[in-house]
Amino acid sequence: ASLRLPRFGAARREAQERLERLRAPLSYSRRLTLVGAYHYSGRATTTMLLGSVLAAVRREPVLALDGSASEGSLDAFLTDRNPAVVRDLGVLSSTPAYEEIRARTTRLPSGLEVVAHRRGHFSPNPAHQQEYVHVLAQTAPYYPFVLTDWSPLRLDRSADVVLDHTDRLILCCGTADWFLDAAVRMLTLVRGGGREDLARRALVVATELDGPSGRSLPDTFARRLRVEPEQVVHVPFDAALQSPGWELHRLRPATTQALLRLADLVTRED
Repeated sequence: ASLRLPRFGAARREAQERLERLRAPLSYSRRLTLVGAYHYSGRATTTMLLGSVLAAVRREPVLALDGSASEGSLDAFLTDRNPAVVRDLGVLSSTPAYEEIRARTTRLPSGLEVVAHRRGHFSPNPAHQQEYVHVLAQTAPYYPFVLTDWSPLRLDRSADVVLDHTDRLILCCGTADWFLDAAVRMLTLVRGGGREDLARRALVVATELDGPSGRSLPDTFARRLRVEPEQVVHVPFDAALQSPGWELHRLRPATTQALLRLADLVTRED
């Protein structure tokens, strides 16, 4: 899957440098968890976009999965999907071969592999938490990145196992003032749960969801979030993303630039 990069000047050089860094080997598998500040925060789309960019650039398997026991959003992005669900991974042996895992994923043209809950209502799996930890251990040798999409708006006790096994939290929101307020509240909630380090290092993806806003994020936003300004990634409006069937090569160069910056941030060693 090809990416549309800026064609000239400093922006193109910066994109090329980021691509080089993204292709470097990693010393351990990164566990990324994406949460939304409010409903319709662009979270599931960001999960699929970031995973697709990482897989396409690295040309290695990258895995995205629904993290909650009771609801999921990733099925909406899949056509001709593998009927396997997260539980089908969780019951595999402790050391499955990559081919056994791959047989239970849906692979996108970008190379991203997805394991989604089935569509519609289903009963929560009571063994989900243990099986989720098992899946992370199984997949670590084969996937340099595992992206967990947390569909519920709440970060209650049911999220503990996911947050406890997260290397980097990615908080998604829109760019309207009330969205930014919701993002501040969400990170305050994470801190209140005793996860100060996870909140301090969180990446915040603010996406123009409904149309070009023509305005930049407030200078005070990062300070209110209590994160560094470089941890905030502003994604411009892109009409290509209005359909769940988007393709990487159809994204605007400005969208690709923002995604490469996000991918660069999640790749860095701390």
